[in-house]
Amino acid sequence: MALIPEIDKRKTKMNARKVLAQYRKWERIAGKSSIDIKSPLISDMPRTLGVSVNKSQDGFVERVDAEINRDAILRALAALSWRSRQILSMTYCEPEKASVYEIGLNMGYSEIRIKELRGIALIEFSEAYKNGQLLSYE
Repeated sequence: MALIPEIDKRKTKMNARKVLAQYRKWERIAGKSSIDIKSPLISDMPRTLGVSVNKSQDGFVERVDAEINRDAILRALAALSWRSRQILSMTYCEPEKASVYEIGLNMGYSEIRIKELRGIALIEFSEAYKNGQLLSYE
């Protein structure tokens, strides 16, 4: 019996990919201008159960949540080595997703080496994201 449980690398990488894949969405939502969030509709009509009238509050909550999630990803990326940060940023955070070939060309590595380094970077990201929240153990 091991004192420290083994990390399930496959599940951990999958968890990291799921979080990083949401980055562009969070960036779009967090980047919404406050003007885009409309004021509530004032009406003398009775309210219907289950229908939210205050869309501005919903939009504001969604925007704040997006900023929190985006910033958590950025903090975790900042904790990584330059190489890992570069690979994950080019793959998940740039407006246009870079292919393995493009990343390899940019960094001077082969495609196979980029795939290996990306796997290592995903594990590092999982450890750094919200104090290891993405780690999965066997």
